[in-house]
Amino acid sequence: MKSGSAQAPFEIRYIWWALGIATFAGFAVGAHVASVIGFGLPLGKLFTTYVQMHGHLQLVGWAGLFIVSISLHFVPRLAGVPLEKPEQIHQILWTLVAGLLLRFVSCSFLPYLTGTSLFKVATAAAVVSGGLEWVGILLYVRLLTKTVLAVRRRGTTSVLQSVRPFFLMMLTGWLLYATLNLFLLMEMMLRQRITLNPGWNELGVHLFLNLVLLPVIFAFSVRLFPLYLRLSAIDWRVDRLAICFLASVLLYLVPKVPVIAALPGKSAENLSHVGLLFRGLVILAFVWKLDLLTRRRPPWTVNRVLEPGPERRPTRPGLPDYGEFGSFEKLVYGAYFWLVLAALLEIAGATTFLLGRAFAVSTDAIRHLYLLGLVTQLILGMAPRMIPGFLKKKRIAFPRLVIVTFWLVNLAVLCRVLPLLLPAPWLAAFPTAAQIASSLFGISGVVAMAAIIVLARNLIATAKATET
Repeated sequence: MKSGSAQAPFEIRYIWWALGIATFAGFAVGAHVASVIGFGLPLGKLFTTYVQMHGHLQLVGWAGLFIVSISLHFVPRLAGVPLEKPEQIHQILWTLVAGLLLRFVSCSFLPYLTGTSLFKVATAAAVVSGGLEWVGILLYVRLLTKTVLAVRRRGTTSVLQSVRPFFLMMLTGWLLYATLNLFLLMEMMLRQRITLNPGWNELGVHLFLNLVLLPVIFAFSVRLFPLYLRLSAIDWRVDRLAICFLASVLLYLVPKVPVIAALPGKSAENLSHVGLLFRGLVILAFVWKLDLLTRRRPPWTVNRVLEPGPERRPTRPGLPDYGEFGSFEKLVYGAYFWLVLAALLEIAGATTFLLGRAFAVSTDAIRHLYLLGLVTQLILGMAPRMIPGFLKKKRIAFPRLVIVTFWLVNLAVLCRVLPLLLPAPWLAAFPTAAQIASSLFGISGVVAMAAIIVLARNLIATAKATET
């Protein structure tokens, strides 16, 4: 498609596959893992395999497919430059979906096939799944990179320019993660194992969170929240904050590379904690400048808003809509609350580590504050707000269901994270409370699944609805 032609329509099948993979694979496996731990069931030899598979499916299959679909639709419009090859939207979808499904099936059977002739077939299938994902991500990165960079080549101004560093970070992160994932699967096949190398796999998770998820969240927050939530104008240097964020992430992640982390002494670990501290401060600075939770400054419409005439009813207080998308803003506020909490815990943990004092914070708890509290909750909030418009609908089918997802996802976060943050001595002193906390942990995955199912029901009904 040439630059002067029309923009490509939204590909809703990304959303359906993301919801399907999340419900029947990602969150389902996560719910199984959480119940096994929470209710004290035997872990079994497949436990680690399922933990790694759950993480990958959630990153690429749940959050990843949403990111790909929204960015392929939104970024070209933000840049004012149509996709060069819009037909690749479908190629990207099917290669990613085929890779994710093959990964789910092959790795589900791996623990049961050890010692059999089919084990090599299953590990080879896992490598093929990584290859398919790598091809799909490469196509996506190439397609979107041309759009992001086209603004500069054309010499035109665009609202994309201020957040371009975040999008370039995201595209780089996608490529690094896909390449690392493929190499880890190849190593697993060559060594005839049922799990990926734990150190490198952990690095991959951190890489995806810090170079894909957080940058794209910050980019969309800057461009969308002032419009959807009537925040203050973005009159500060977003690109400078993006550079600070990238520097902090590199300072945090590079020392975590296993070959560097294995060096004698604590220099690498200390440097990583300095980066963690720096990154936490940058995150807090971003939230402060965005003015989402504090509302210190007047909205960008302060000099434009007029009293509605008698023929037009007023919108919701402080918001530009009439409630036709539900209380989506509560999920946005909730997501950023968990983001701030995660950053504060990381700052506290990094500071006390560097000072030589013990303040152990569960890394699993913080990871789920990011992935469940922030990422999943933002999807649950922004999907009802954005996708109806992409489908040329004026409202979400069931606005009241949006608040249901708010309560479900935040209950899931509390059940998943609170037991890990409670002090061990306190739990030891109160066995009944410890048992309750463990049971809450066990049901956290099921509660999260319920939130996804409610969202799926709402979006499906919206897609089928006929405008009147």
